[in-house]
Order: sequence, then C-alpha cells, then structure tokens
Amino acid sequence: MYTNLHTAIQALYIILAFNLVCVAVIYAIKLRSIRRRKLNDRFKTKFKDYLTYVQANLDGMEPLRVPPWMMDPVEREAMQEKLNDMMEIFSGEQRHKLVQLCVDLGLVQHHLARFNSRTYRVKLDAAYHLGCMRVKEAVPALLDMLKEHPLNSALFVVARAVAKCARSQQELEAMVQILLQHNKNCYELIVDMIADSEVDAGSLYTGYVTHKNPAYVRIGLIGLHVYTDPAAASAVYRLMDAEQEDIQIKAVDLYLKSSRLLPRNVVSKLLSHPNLDIRRLTIETLANIKNPAYVELMETSLGDTDQRIVYASGRGLLRMGEEGMVALCERAAAVQGTDRGQFMQQLIEDEIKQLSMQLHNWEKLTQYNLLMYTYDKIFRKSTRIYRVV
Repeated sequence: MYTNLHTAIQALYIILAFNLVCVAVIYAIKLRSIRRRKLNDRFKTKFKDYLTYVQANLDGMEPLRVPPWMMDPVEREAMQEKLNDMMEIFSGEQRHKLVQLCVDLGLVQHHLARFNSRTYRVKLDAAYHLGCMRVKEAVPALLDMLKEHPLNSALFVVARAVAKCARSQQELEAMVQILLQHNKNCYELIVDMIADSEVDAGSLYTGYVTHKNPAYVRIGLIGLHVYTDPAAASAVYRLMDAEQEDIQIKAVDLYLKSSRLLPRNVVSKLLSHPNLDIRRLTIETLANIKNPAYVELMETSLGDTDQRIVYASGRGLLRMGEEGMVALCERAAAVQGTDRGQFMQQLIEDEIKQLSMQLHNWEKLTQYNLLMYTYDKIFRKSTRIYRVV
C-alpha cells in the first residue's frame, strides 16, 4: 500500500514538472514572438523611407546606396530577410542591383564567413542566404557541402542554393549528378530548382533527353515541357518508343506540344498506340488544334475498344467545326441501335442541351445552330430553320 502511494506521488511530481517545463517553453516562445514582432515593427518604422527609396530606384541607372546609419545585428537580419523577398520577386537588372546592394551592405561577406562555421545549423542558414543573394563565388563550397550532405529535406535547401548561384551549365550538371547519386526520384523538384537559376537550361535539357541514363532523360523531358521550341519535338521523337512507359508518355506529350505540324502517319501511329494515356493525349491535342485535316483520323478513334477514348474522340470532334460534327453524327447514325451508337448519340444530345443553355453567347449560339442542323439532317432527315439572334 505504501509502495503504491509512493509511486503515485512520484508520478504526480513528474507530471507537474513536465507541465511546468511545457509552460516555460510556451511562455519563452510567446515572449520571443512578441519581441520579434516589436523589433519588426521598429524596423519597418525606421527603414520605411529607405525601403521606399530602394523600390523606387530599382529601374534607375545609378546603383542603390546603403542606409546612412549603422545597423545592429537584429536590423541587419531584418534587412536581409526583406532583401531576400525582393530578390525572389524581381529578376534581371533589378535583381542584380539588389545583389550588389547586399555586397555593399556586407551581407555577402557576412554569410560567406558564417558558411565556414563548424555548426551545421549556422552553415545551412548561411547556404540558404547565399543562394538568395546569388553569390557565384559560393558554388564550389556549396557543391562540396551537397556531396557530403545526408539524404534529408535540408539537402534540397543546399541544392537550390547551388542552382540560384550557378553561372554555367557545368555547375548545374554537377548539382544534378550529386542529387541523382542519392537514387531519389525527385525529377520534378530538380527541374523546379534549375528554374531558379539564371542559366538558360534549354540546351541542358535537350542534351539530357539523349542520355543513356533514364533518370537524366526524365529530367530532360520534364524540363523541356516549358519550352515551345520545335527543335524539342525532333529531340524526343525517338523516345516515343522507349522501354519505360512513363518516358513514352512524357515524350509524346512534349512532341505534341512542341510540333507545329503533326504528320498524319505519326498521328495515326499515336492514335493506335497500346497505351491509353498516349491515345488520349493525342486526341486532346488534335481537338485543341481544331484543324479539319485531322477529322478523318479522329473519327477512327470512335471505334476504339476503350469507351473513355470514344468519349474523348467524340468530344474532340464536336470542337472541330462542321466537319467534326458531321463525322460524329454520321458515325453514330451508322451504328444506331447498338450500345456504341446509343453512347455517341447521347453524347451529341448532351452537347446540344449544354449549348441550348448558353444561347446568349454568340459563339455558342452558332455552334448550337450548326450542331442541331447536322443532327436533324442525319438522324431525322429534316433541315429546320434555327434561331440566329
């Protein structure tokens, strides 16, 4: 009995001590938050005119001047955060002026010194700030840190800093190589980091799509997706028959996006491709092009074994003007009485109903009249006169 009571009292003391520690930590965090807010408000008041001057002179010819007073460590940190935000918003010459201001304020030298710290937290924080300021001199040291860094979320903080500071494709390639050595499937993230670089990565990605390593190919395909250069189409054409299915889909998507003129033989091949996503991508692209020359090819997809492709093809033909509407209605009438014919006819009638609720729009009214005329002529063997205003 006594032992149980003694144990309970000890447990109670432990709980009370734990609660007191939690209260103390919360109170300290609260005080720190209040102090930081007060310092931030003081900074905004003291530096309001100076920050206005900086923003007003970003487009000017003269370099930005430093504040006419000394900053204490807290003010310097606040100024650094404000300039970081501005350097992420602006680009080109405006960003270069802000970077030069960071040099003149001593911020670059300050963080280069911090980067040599033995404390990991300080070194990582310095790497982040050096990246924000695009300090090209820091690239070799950042790459060394990246090589030795364990695989965790902070790895990408260092990698992004390298991308921002890089001034050549070789430096970007070194960053990509190190990241891929971790065998982490982070291709979209790598492309996103490269996008922060001031280096034009178009030729880098074009080179990657011819690489033997599928990981580099994936990065190249994702990266080229933001480019509209027709040369990208020829670069990825051979990848449409790649062994990896995801590379096939990315290559076809990029090819369809980059090509200004799609050869009929290539379109026919893609519309009969065994991969459903590739057939769907092709149909969506043809529907967006709205070129009547592809109506005949689109019509063949109405016989696809997958109903989703039939639906996509039908919707696409409805967007391709009179030729597309006629082709869809004639195909639906030819198989009338079957499940496929009923499905296509229902698709047409649903489109008519949808357009009938948008007759206040001139373009929708025109489509409605054209589709109703075609539908009645083929299914009902009549040609009524429709509303035109």
